[in-house]
Amino acid sequence: MATARRLLLLQFGSEPSPKSISVRGAHDGIIWCPIVGAAVETDAGWVLLETGIGRPFLDDADARRAIYQSREQPWGLEGHPLVTALAEIPLAVRDLSLACVSHLHIDHSGGVRLLAEAGVPVAVHHRELDFAQSRAGVEHAYYAPDYDGPVDWRVLEGDTELAPGVWALETPGHTPGHLSYRVDLPETGTWLLAVDAADLAENLNDRVAPGWSAEPDDVIRAEQSLARLLDEAERLDARLVPGHDQAFWSAVRHPPGGHR
Repeated sequence: MATARRLLLLQFGSEPSPKSISVRGAHDGIIWCPIVGAAVETDAGWVLLETGIGRPFLDDADARRAIYQSREQPWGLEGHPLVTALAEIPLAVRDLSLACVSHLHIDHSGGVRLLAEAGVPVAVHHRELDFAQSRAGVEHAYYAPDYDGPVDWRVLEGDTELAPGVWALETPGHTPGHLSYRVDLPETGTWLLAVDAADLAENLNDRVAPGWSAEPDDVIRAEQSLARLLDEAERLDARLVPGHDQAFWSAVRHPPGGHR
């Protein structure tokens, strides 16, 4: 079975969020959630998983306050968070052969326009793109300027191998076309990046699904997606990483040169 070469973990910033969004039945108090992604070196080139939060959105006070309605507000790395995070590896946007977005919420879609300008194709599930372009708005935490305009979309149907050792996995529920990721590495084995199918370690430990779905009918799908990831982690003896848990993310940040 093909494997990727190495995995490097990125943090673009952080955002305040009611815990009830991350854990069904939890309180509405604010927790701080890292905005994260990954760059994977493969035999087919560098693949970016998630594009973070964008500087145009962070500078759009009206849209930002419409989505983040608490006193606390999100922050991103200086400049454009995607450019700055990649430079720390170091990479540039033009070094990427492909990017993928799990879904098009504002903390995941912020680098899409930069990728489009650099000619980097962006993979997304067809249900996610349809929802974002036809029905989603700021009230769903979508920010159309991030992804409107010409983008070389690679529209996915079902689980898809993005590059050798890198897979996008269907995990709908948080949004209609949400994706998680599987990365197979030669030394550390399989990694599963849950993204927003499981925000916190609490989701995994207590088998409790996230508490918010863009479409109310997707609540059951969110439960099924969490169960799928937990089952896959056991079957593959994989490291299952929640998408918005700062303590967890800090603990698995890559060593020099990345995870191999």
